[in-house]
Amino acid sequence: MRRLADEPWPVNLAISMHAADDELRNRLVPLNRRYPLVEVEAAAANYFEKKRRRISIEWTMIAGVNDGDEQARRLSLIARRLHAHVNLIPLNPTPLSPDQPSNASAIREFTQILRDHNVTVTVRDTRGRSIDAACGQLRVSAGQTS
Repeated sequence: MRRLADEPWPVNLAISMHAADDELRNRLVPLNRRYPLVEVEAAAANYFEKKRRRISIEWTMIAGVNDGDEQARRLSLIARRLHAHVNLIPLNPTPLSPDQPSNASAIREFTQILRDHNVTVTVRDTRGRSIDAACGQLRVSAGQTS
């Protein structure tokens, strides 16, 4: 991110965050061990300061994992510091994981907490799920043999 901030390209930055604390993010995003949230946030703030372009935070909604009120409150603090827009994306289930997408009620509550904390948020529509072509599902299908 820091190198990208020095490039002349006018691009927006999207950060795959998925958790607002290092303990959970270590589990969901193993690269977090190398680049913990404090470093990711500092690099993103640097990007915003240099580019003055909106940052997006991508957040896959996983039932009972990262869709609770505390994660929403913590995320709102990070998003506000970064002047970021949050994209909430219901998880696309795969046979390789027991995780399931958050239900509509949990997504609405999470969204409302963000909005109550003055964070702009969009709930993304998932497409391709019915034909195993949604994000995260192609790898599973490509690796399967008949």
